[in-house]
Amino acid sequence: MQQNHRPYYILVPVMLGLAGMLYMTSCKKNDIPATGLQVLSFSPASAGVGATLVINGANFGSSPADNIVKINGKPATVVAATSSRLSVQVPLLAGDGKVSVETGTATASSTSDFTYMYTVSTVAGDGIPSFMEGTGVAARFDHPLGVAVGTDETLFVADGENQRIRKITAAEVVSTIAGDGNQGFANGAGLSARFDFPFSLVVDGAGNIFVAEADNNQIRKITPNGIVSTFAGDTVGGYWDATGTDARFFGPAGIAIDGDGNLYVSDDLNHRIRKITPAGVVSTLAGSGIGGYKDGYRTEAQFNSPSGIAVDRSGNVYVADRDNNMIRKITPDGVVSTLAGNKAGGFKDATGTAAEFIYPLGIAVDMTGNVYVADWGNHRIRKVSPAGAVTTLAGDGQLTFGDGQASKAHFKYPSGIALDPAGIIYVADQDNNRIRRIE
Repeated sequence: MQQNHRPYYILVPVMLGLAGMLYMTSCKKNDIPATGLQVLSFSPASAGVGATLVINGANFGSSPADNIVKINGKPATVVAATSSRLSVQVPLLAGDGKVSVETGTATASSTSDFTYMYTVSTVAGDGIPSFMEGTGVAARFDHPLGVAVGTDETLFVADGENQRIRKITAAEVVSTIAGDGNQGFANGAGLSARFDFPFSLVVDGAGNIFVAEADNNQIRKITPNGIVSTFAGDTVGGYWDATGTDARFFGPAGIAIDGDGNLYVSDDLNHRIRKITPAGVVSTLAGSGIGGYKDGYRTEAQFNSPSGIAVDRSGNVYVADRDNNMIRKITPDGVVSTLAGNKAGGFKDATGTAAEFIYPLGIAVDMTGNVYVADWGNHRIRKVSPAGAVTTLAGDGQLTFGDGQASKAHFKYPSGIALDPAGIIYVADQDNNRIRRIE
């Protein structure tokens, strides 16, 4: 009977050998690793919006609808699919991050990061300093200083030397909503009003426009139907906390608004940050009034010609402290600190006070706390993370004009900066007399 039974220790190796042969044959036949869905590579490693990204891997769905692809968490449109290759379109403002694929209940991600390439284009203006209504590059500006995005994503421009407030529709049609082009002061309806060096502007939820008017030392208000009035300040340069026209400013440069309708003003020549309630009550948020540099609490702190200003969803106020070459931060409790930059000035991408700017002017903040800076003296657009890490978003530092890939684009003293709800960046390119878009 012993001759009729194969020993167990002989049977097991035989069975394992057969299983191994079957496994190897299966892998060779299907060429799919046992781990299932995989993202093995993608190309190109960097691209801009609308570019085609090819993803190589295994176990993808054979139909575009079978796959959900995200770049840095943003959905990308799948245009072609096989089990080992996907073609997708890079979404707008994808950012830098992993490429992920979801097929059925399985998800896989790349090991390396995709790098989003921003592009720069011209929204309006032909570069000649003059005044002309028109569409796109048929229009003309004369040293535009500020730009803001309205509730319907219409753009508004503080057209500095034209002494006008301009409007740019989604179709890029440029028109004037206020100002007769003559330097001076007059309230009234639309084109009968007068301004003296409108520097920056902001739009509230009801469509009212508030203008920081540097040489009239006022904050002006323009209603949706074009009526211009003085919201705060009395044309006499000085410093006084009060209500409405009883208050005084000295060269107000930047203006921002929070979710409760409070305005924040960079009072340039007073070296202070002012706050205006919806009722027009003006107070000092921070700054001693002495031009200098000092972090601290409210009026203990010092600024040196603060210019651009922005406020985030948490109530933190960010200031482009121009002559200190710094980006400052004011918490809701009134604590002033330095987010990035140092007094020496220059150009350097780094973190905190190791980074360098030259006369930062315009400033904006996105939904996640990233700060965007129009670095006036470096002819670049910079980005500052919430942790203070500074990178260059657009511009190569050459003092000229050029659209295209962001790292190769040219700006000439960029002044104002604003973001729309999608995260597209708009820049008032002062000496190029154009309004630019970065996306």
